[in-house]
Amino acid sequence: MHAIARRRSLAGLRRRIADIEKREFAGIPEADDLACGPVSLARGAVHEFRAGDYRDAPSVLGLALALAGAASAGRAQPIIWIGQTRDAFHDGVPYGCGLNYYGVDSALCIFVHARDEKAVLWAAEEAARHDAIVLIEFWKPHSLLDLTATRRLQLGAEQSGARLFLLRDARDEGPSAARTRWRVSPAPSAEDPLDERGLGRPRWDVVLEKSRDGGRGWWVLEWDHAERRLVEAAPHSRGVVPAMADGPFEETTAVA
Repeated sequence: MHAIARRRSLAGLRRRIADIEKREFAGIPEADDLACGPVSLARGAVHEFRAGDYRDAPSVLGLALALAGAASAGRAQPIIWIGQTRDAFHDGVPYGCGLNYYGVDSALCIFVHARDEKAVLWAAEEAARHDAIVLIEFWKPHSLLDLTATRRLQLGAEQSGARLFLLRDARDEGPSAARTRWRVSPAPSAEDPLDERGLGRPRWDVVLEKSRDGGRGWWVLEWDHAERRLVEAAPHSRGVVPAMADGPFEETTAVA
């Protein structure tokens, strides 16, 4: 009898979770849509971005800042950036001019430097209760960041209308309740119209690996600073420097 009751309880819990995951956040005006390529990143949801390689974390962060800048273009929103103190010590702190390039007003930023992974999750849950843009850096796999933790973040975002950008490492392939899940890698920058050897707008290779609304895809996106939006990149009209291949120095061909 106890086994039957337990199975019924589990079945009821699964139905409840399925209903929660299908629920849409209502009342968001269409003008507040945030586009990542042809895909809209809804408010009231967690959107997950994983580095395509362990060296690609800066690219993931750059894309997240571009999205934060685009989202805050229509209306001023606080941007809550949560990470660990040790990462800030080793990697440095944000630079105001760099934030401005992505349309992020440093006056609207709240930086949270947590002591460990548990504190990061606590701060993220608190931030999810506010109508804000929340960047959560979680660069090392950890057992605390599991399906239950991401569901708690998702439920908090649904209630407040926040957008949560969860930034994870390529090695962290655990389950997630995120509404969309992306894999991000750097792409050769756009051409500089004034200098053939100069660097143009930043670009990213983005792969949509999962979406609750269905569909997958791959795009090369480019940041348009003037319009404060991400656009699909046009093909290069001339050759670009190839990516450096992995391997011993002696076997790697130098590129200029």
